[in-house]
Amino acid sequence: MRSDLVITRIPMQTEEWFEYRKSGIGGSEMSTILGLDKYNTVTRTFYEKIGEIPQRRDDNAKMFFGRYMEDKIAELWRFYDGTTDGYIENFKNNKVIRDCRAVNGFVVNSAYPWLFASLDRVINIKGGMNLITGKPLSTEGVLEIKTLAYWSAQMWADGIPISFLIQVHVYMMILETDYAEIAILKDGNEFSVEKIQRDDALCERIINISKGFWENRIIPAKEAFRKKEMALAVGNIGEAEKWEAEIQKYEPEPDNSEAYTEFLSERFLKERQSIEGTIDMYELCKKDKVLNGIKGIIDDERTGIKNQLIKELTLAGAEQIDFGKVGTVDWSERKGAKNRTFNNRIKEKPDEDQLREEFKKINQNCY
Repeated sequence: MRSDLVITRIPMQTEEWFEYRKSGIGGSEMSTILGLDKYNTVTRTFYEKIGEIPQRRDDNAKMFFGRYMEDKIAELWRFYDGTTDGYIENFKNNKVIRDCRAVNGFVVNSAYPWLFASLDRVINIKGGMNLITGKPLSTEGVLEIKTLAYWSAQMWADGIPISFLIQVHVYMMILETDYAEIAILKDGNEFSVEKIQRDDALCERIINISKGFWENRIIPAKEAFRKKEMALAVGNIGEAEKWEAEIQKYEPEPDNSEAYTEFLSERFLKERQSIEGTIDMYELCKKDKVLNGIKGIIDDERTGIKNQLIKELTLAGAEQIDFGKVGTVDWSERKGAKNRTFNNRIKEKPDEDQLREEFKKINQNCY
């Protein structure tokens, strides 16, 4: 690893570990900062980072087994040669193809001091290979490890979920490398490896948005929170309220996630049964009705397309439509008819700007 990177070694899940996480933005948090995490909201992250609310410390059997299996998956990865099943024979013959190692700490690059990486593994340069280009590694690569249950694995049917793609890009930026892999154990019996080449445009977006969030919101809000705590310590309620108002100036705008709704319900107790509606509120309700109707039409249209493709497969007695280099469509059964899965795996995907432009057209006609 580069000698100019700073590594802070702290035992996981300790008080010191949670405290350190308030000093920057981690790779797993970046999709929340970019507004792309349906399970969390940037507003909650904002208040966690400034220290006004405690960080969530959820732990369950799924997380436990993810950590437990990490070493085993990393070991299996050493035998992976880029083919679907080659790792099995390599493992039987004890033929190690590549190697990796754990870092066991938070890694910070001075070029991005507001970011940190909590890496599962790094891919060693010696013997390392970029499996996309076929060239030897010139820098250490990023290796992320995931354990997925069957239904979670369906999220990967159309490619790498954006939250994981963003996470490994943060790590690539910090390590100053252009290559990463995600080693995945699906449903306890299916091993695969996703290969990722660095996307500089995505890195630029991550840098710009996260830096703005940290410097323009978190840093001044942290100072306001510190002064609020000082005022409360001496019983100066008026001064504390002034600094609370200052904090709210830096709070991110409400987003469209259910996570934001959940955060508000946790943070603010309901004291009134109702409030009087306004014209603006009513217009929002009308818009919601129209969008909900459009969603139903879109869902029906997608179901129709899926059924047409399934019909073609059924008539041919096949499970896959093969488009060659541009992808496949799969229709398969898993332990009975109730567990059939349909996956559109063609590689062509509209970019985010295109999707937003199409949505604007719909949005403009909502009234």
